[in-house]
Amino acid sequence: MNTLEKCVHILTLFSETTPTLQVSEIAEILGLPRSTAYRYIAALRSHGLVEVDPDLGGYRLGMRILDLAASMQSKSLHDLALPHMERISRETGETVILCGLRKDVGVCLEKVEGHHALRVSYELGDTYPLHAAATGKAIFAFLDAEEQRRVIDAVGLPVFTDTTITDPSALRRELAKVRRSGYAESYGESITGTRGLAAPVFSRIGHVAASIGISAPEHRAEGENRERMIELLLAAAEGLTQGLGSSRTAKEHATPDS
Repeated sequence: MNTLEKCVHILTLFSETTPTLQVSEIAEILGLPRSTAYRYIAALRSHGLVEVDPDLGGYRLGMRILDLAASMQSKSLHDLALPHMERISRETGETVILCGLRKDVGVCLEKVEGHHALRVSYELGDTYPLHAAATGKAIFAFLDAEEQRRVIDAVGLPVFTDTTITDPSALRRELAKVRRSGYAESYGESITGTRGLAAPVFSRIGHVAASIGISAPEHRAEGENRERMIELLLAAAEGLTQGLGSSRTAKEHATPDS
C-alpha cells in the first residue's frame, strides 16, 4: 500500500461512531510505527483533511472534508444562500456577502450588491485576513483554539486601519465575544468608515462552514438599522445551517466564554 492509499485508508477510519482517533489507534489499525502514522496525519492535516480535536484530543476530519462534502449536496451552499442574501439586500439596501475559508484567509464566495449610491463592494474571489472583517471573524471565532493560533502564526495580524485588531490577546477577547453573541461586528477594521456585521453558518457535523454578512457605511449600520441587520443575518445563518443538514440552530453553536 503506497502513501496515497494509506492516507485515504486513514480518512475512512473516521465515522459517526468514531469521530476522533488517536495517532496510536491509527498506527495499530494500519500496523505502522507511530512515527510513520504521525507523518501521514501531518500530511493530511497540512491539506485541511484532518484537524486536532480540542475537546477530546486526537484527530478528527477537517474543514476541507466539509468543503468536499458540501460540493456533493443536492443543493449547494451558494444556491441555499442566494435567496437569503437577496432578501437581506432588498430589506436593507446594503451589500450582502457570503464568505468561506480558503486555506488561512476569508474568501468572498458570493455577493449581492446594495442599491444605495454609496455602498461597500467586494469582488467574487477577493481574499482577506480573518481578523479584519466581520465575515472573517464570524468564521475565525468558531475554529478551535489550536487552529486559530496556527492561522495567526501563518498570516499574522496585519494592520489596515487605525481600528484593526493587531494584538493576539485583544483578538482572543473579540472572538470570545463573537462566540457568546453568535454574530461578529467590525468597525472600519479593513476599510475606514465602514461597519460590518456577520453570522456564522455551520455544517451538518457542527463545524463552521461559512458566514453571511452585511458591509455598509458606518452611519447606516447604527441604532435600529443595526438591530434589524443582526436579526436578518441570524435568521439567514440559522436557515443556512439547517439547509446544510444540521439539527442544531446557529444560536445553539454560540458558546459561553471559556
